[in-house]
Amino acid sequence: MDLINRPVLVAGLWMAAVGVLASQASAQHAGDILLEQSGGRITTGLFDADTGLVEPGVRVFGAEFIESFANEPGFDSFEGAFPAGSQIGFDLTAAMRLWDAGTPGFDTIPDERVQVRLGPLGPVLTPLTDEVTPGFAVAVGADGRWHHHLGYTLLGPADPGIYLLEMRMWSTAPGAGRSEPFWIVFNQGMSEAEHDAAIAWLKSQVGPACRPDLNGDGVVDFADYLEFLNRYDALDASVDFTGDGVIDFGDYLEFLNLYEAGCH
Repeated sequence: MDLINRPVLVAGLWMAAVGVLASQASAQHAGDILLEQSGGRITTGLFDADTGLVEPGVRVFGAEFIESFANEPGFDSFEGAFPAGSQIGFDLTAAMRLWDAGTPGFDTIPDERVQVRLGPLGPVLTPLTDEVTPGFAVAVGADGRWHHHLGYTLLGPADPGIYLLEMRMWSTAPGAGRSEPFWIVFNQGMSEAEHDAAIAWLKSQVGPACRPDLNGDGVVDFADYLEFLNRYDALDASVDFTGDGVIDFGDYLEFLNLYEAGCH
């Protein structure tokens, strides 16, 4: 299914998506990473092309290594999301981590590393310490859409385990700042119950993207309130905080609740 008509998809399916994705653990492993522009930065979400369901603000994604290789989740965007001819790239922002169910947590840096490539581009190796390793960029299509599946290879010894990869996305488009960090939780030969537990733990630690930070400066303040008012007056879909496909007073009230709570 093509990502052609965003308003129709979001208006009809966004709230249903939240409920379904929250209630089914297996849904944490399905769908592409949805890239959009909001509040002066790239944002990540979850898009399931089979069902058309969208969940914005997702920053933790599940994946399976098959014989130490994975090319899911892919990356996708709606048509017109980015300027045609601009480029979108990635950085690896930390060393790989290994899940420890006993702690629980991802405190261990294992011997394994992951290499990332796309056709002739790469490979890019995860760093040995928590430092930024630049990736590579690929041009946005003529329709303003960016849809690619990077290849991830777990290098030896490739022991069974649940591995954590931290990334961020960037764009050459004017005004599109880097995304917040997001994480892919790879399963190498462990049970799905353990994989689900690792994903759930990580989600409880990092939470969703900070939705009321509309100007993307990392702080929720009066500038975000003014930005909301500007977008609200313009009936901008990015301030559909209730997810019902309509910009109305309900969105204003929901924004105020999130604004007062701030982000941590």
